[in-house]
Amino acid sequence: MKKRLFIIFGIVLLVAYLSANAAAAEAQRAVKAKEKQIILKGLSIGMDINEARKICVNLTGKNWTVSPVEDSNTLMSHDREFFKKNKIRMFGKQGFLMKNKEGNLTGYGFIVGDDGNGKVTEIFFSGELTDYIFLTNDVHADYFVEEFKKNFGLPNLPWIFRGWQYSSPLGYELTIMTDKSIDIKRNKPSIPRRPKIKFD
Repeated sequence: MKKRLFIIFGIVLLVAYLSANAAAAEAQRAVKAKEKQIILKGLSIGMDINEARKICVNLTGKNWTVSPVEDSNTLMSHDREFFKKNKIRMFGKQGFLMKNKEGNLTGYGFIVGDDGNGKVTEIFFSGELTDYIFLTNDVHADYFVEEFKKNFGLPNLPWIFRGWQYSSPLGYELTIMTDKSIDIKRNKPSIPRRPKIKFD
C-alpha cells in the first residue's frame, strides 16, 4: 500500500514538474512573440556600424560632434581627457563617439562593434543625449521607461540601483538609468564547457 502511494505521489510530482516547465517555456515564447526588436531612431544591434554613424550625424545635428569609426583604443587615445573625466571605457574592436560641443560632461554617447564584421554590438546614449534625440527634457524617468516598455512590447523591467535592467530572450541586455541614459548591448554567447583532456 505504502509503495503504491509512493509511486502515485512520484508520478504526480513528475507531471506537475513537466507542466510547470511547459508553462514556463510557453510564457517565454509569448514574450518573444510580443517583444519587438529595439530600434531607436533607426539604430539597432546588428546593423552596419558605418550606417549607424551616418544616422547619428543626422540625429545630432550641429550641436554635437560625431567621431569617425575607429579602433576603440585609437579612439580613446585621441580623446583621453574626455574618457578620463567621464570614467567610461569603450569595450569592442571599433566604434565612434558622440559629444556635446558645449563640453558638458553628461553629453555623450557611443556605438561599438566588437565582432570584427562591422556590426553594432552596443548602443549607449547618456541622459542628455537621450533628452536631445527624443525631446524628453520635461519627462520623468519613470514615465520614459513605461513608454519605452509599451512601445517595444517589453515585460516589466526589473529595478536595479538607480535604474532598470532587462535581459531579453532575443539576445540583448537593456539598461535604462534614472538620468534616462540608455545602454543596449548584445549578450555575449555562452562558451560551451570544454571536456577535460586526459594525456596519461
